Amino acid sequence: MESCDNRVTPDLAQTLRREKQGQANPFGSFRRECETALEAGYLALKKTWEHNLPDHDIVPILENPPDPSFGHLASSLSFELAKIQKKKPIEVAKMLAETTRQIPRLDLIASVEATEPGYVNFRANLARLTELTLKSVQRTGSEYGLIKTGAPEKTIVEHTSANPARPIHIGTAKNSIFGDALARLLSARGYDVRTHFYIDDTGRQVAIMAYGYKLLNEPTPEGKPDHFIGKIYSVTATLVEIEELKKRLALLEKTNASDADIVAATKSLDEWVGIAADLRSKYPEEFDRLGKLISQDPDPEDSIGDLIRKYEKNDPDTRALMRRVSRTVLTGFEETLRRARIRFDEWDWESDLIWTGRVAELLDRLKESGFTSNKGGALELDVAKAVEKFGLREKLGISPSSEIPSLTLIRSDGTSLYSTRDIAYTLYKFGRAERVINVIGTEQSLAQLQVKVAFWIIGHRKEAEKFIYFPIGQLMLEGQRMSARRGRYVTFDQALDETISRAKSEVDKRSPSIPDEIRQRVAGRIAISAVRYAILSVEAIKSTNFVWDKVLNFETNSAAFINYAYTRSSGILRKLGRITQPKTFSLLTDPVEQALVLELSKFPETFSKAADDLNPTLLCLYANLLAQRFHEFYEKSDISHVNNDELKWQRVALVLAVRTVLKTVAGLLGLELAERM
Repeated sequence: MESCDNRVTPDLAQTLRREKQGQANPFGSFRRECETALEAGYLALKKTWEHNLPDHDIVPILENPPDPSFGHLASSLSFELAKIQKKKPIEVAKMLAETTRQIPRLDLIASVEATEPGYVNFRANLARLTELTLKSVQRTGSEYGLIKTGAPEKTIVEHTSANPARPIHIGTAKNSIFGDALARLLSARGYDVRTHFYIDDTGRQVAIMAYGYKLLNEPTPEGKPDHFIGKIYSVTATLVEIEELKKRLALLEKTNASDADIVAATKSLDEWVGIAADLRSKYPEEFDRLGKLISQDPDPEDSIGDLIRKYEKNDPDTRALMRRVSRTVLTGFEETLRRARIRFDEWDWESDLIWTGRVAELLDRLKESGFTSNKGGALELDVAKAVEKFGLREKLGISPSSEIPSLTLIRSDGTSLYSTRDIAYTLYKFGRAERVINVIGTEQSLAQLQVKVAFWIIGHRKEAEKFIYFPIGQLMLEGQRMSARRGRYVTFDQALDETISRAKSEVDKRSPSIPDEIRQRVAGRIAISAVRYAILSVEAIKSTNFVWDKVLNFETNSAAFINYAYTRSSGILRKLGRITQPKTFSLLTDPVEQALVLELSKFPETFSKAADDLNPTLLCLYANLLAQRFHEFYEKSDISHVNNDELKWQRVALVLAVRTVLKTVAGLLGLELAERM
């Protein structure tokens, strides 16, 4: 291990200048030095070989070695060169390592080694890296690691956008939490970010909800408004479905339809009758009243369709009804989202797109494109034809064998479809931003593809490139699938309440001496953070199974585990009171200290990659590993009773750096850390 000296080379001076500008990236500096040295070593080696080697178009990919004992970064460049030279990779690796070692001023590289089967491994000068990392944290504080992009763009992140017909359920919460985390990451990266909620108030679900609400004479909500309206929606949707299935079954029997069709209709009816029984047991008064009122309507489906048609035409009475009941639900949404630390900059009404003529204008442009046709009174967009004409299969990742269905823009009754309005809405967003990110479920992949193709058709090709579909995989609670239409879902509020209750029990066991009011507040912080972390720790596109025991696991990979590291670090600093800042960090040579410094040095790179790749999960993995490294340090390294004051304050500086970075990461993920647990 080399000791740290006071020599400041030009390279190190440049690194320190970046640091003062808030752009400190210690491990990134080590990586760049490795790349520069490797390239110089390659050029030097190239001069000694007889065979012609290509100009350096082989990017020296540096990755983590398969075995950490080999070093901190490794390159597989030797394998590529060995093919050209017809040598064994290890032979080339040894020569490449030797020429690379000759490069002067390797400030952050301690050694360059060749290992089987042919990797060139770089080991960091940990004394220098420790100095650079901890001084960077000292100087930049909470800004450490938050490297700003060189090309900031106005960005809109649209997420959640739940139908205002029932409460937000835990499945939709995954969309909300990922969307919020993306906005936090991009904002910290330097982008001008606005979050938008798209209020889908012109669809069938809201019309069903308004239909039931009107039948009940628009009752004043009891309890949380979105929960109250949600039960009206579930009961109404179920009763209307049963009425339609009864009519369908009667028609099938009357027209002597096949046994298979009759059996299928009967099975579906039986399923809905079972759902109705469940709903009646939960909401007997509302169920019986709505059952009676709907049975008196000769055609509930037509009544619902009439609401949709009148609302699109901006009928005053219908507008007042639909907006009134939608706003009631949205009030509940805002309350729920605030609990989860989620806020929106804009709430955009879908109906406004229709009333302001944006949808009509879009339809006119699409009609003029030559890609539309009339089929049975409905207006269709030939998406497949456009894909082939513009050569979009490869660009949009469409396999050669995939069939692309046409998109219905307007129904035969003249009403528009969600996809049509979504295209118009995306155009609206691009009027306010350079990049648009739609956070929406994987089941919407075709619809999002159609939006991009429509943009190509109407000539907005730059916008098509800047339109990003961020897919969200399904979330299940303890293996249970959600169905809002069938009234089978666990609300986000219920999930939060249950998590708080479980967290409170854990806090009571761990800290019985703390006043109950504080324990309740701590439990709330831990619980909300636990839910957010549990969702963000699994990649967005993957299916997630939300399991209580894992969500509040204090041992590993949870918000509680990370919070415990924060609590421990806070406790150390609280006991010390006034802190003395050390001038150097040369005594931090224990392996657990070095492992901790190494993780701290990697935060800027991890943050940048998470933001650029739109991958908050990377930060969850990082936070968990940093917490793990800190717990290992905490168990082994004494601070309070160490005799060497210089070592004590250097360790304290390390603890403070960990606490600083944990708090920064928590803010990026929307976690709120408690100083006591």
